[in-house]
Amino acid sequence: MHILNACLTTNETLKTGITLVERVYLDTNVYCRPLDDQSGRRVQEESRAFMEIVDVALRGKIVIVSSDYVKLEIEKILDPLKRKDVRGFERTLSSVNIASSRQIIALAEEFTIKCALNPLDALHVSSACVGKSDWFLTCDDEILQETFCIEKLAAEKGYRLKVRNTTDYLQERHE
Repeated sequence: MHILNACLTTNETLKTGITLVERVYLDTNVYCRPLDDQSGRRVQEESRAFMEIVDVALRGKIVIVSSDYVKLEIEKILDPLKRKDVRGFERTLSSVNIASSRQIIALAEEFTIKCALNPLDALHVSSACVGKSDWFLTCDDEILQETFCIEKLAAEKGYRLKVRNTTDYLQERHE
């Protein structure tokens, strides 16, 4: 079943009755959310959403996709305890890692130019595309503001990627 999870990318059912598993790319800030200052309502909601996503992933209902860029950002976390915990979340949850490539870098350049993403965010989105992720989840408002542009450009390039906040993703998933 693990091989099937790594290869299949939608939540549709094949004629054989096998349910395909969604691939979900988590931006680094999603892994960090439970360790952020919990005094704000939004952070609390996004933390709860992350924990629900953890549960869904550990039950094998979704595949978590990561990348070299997530790992790079994790290593830049200044607080050593937070870095250790975030690294643990990422290692435990992700079953697919997308390595840096020329294809990702070229696609990221387009996301940077056409969707006004900063270069590292564009590398994350490009990794999600190349990794055949169905969803790109983030808590970053700058990325979320460009959802339409990202999804449109991804579709033009032949990718099916939806960009959502963690809480919005769970609401859509439950509908």
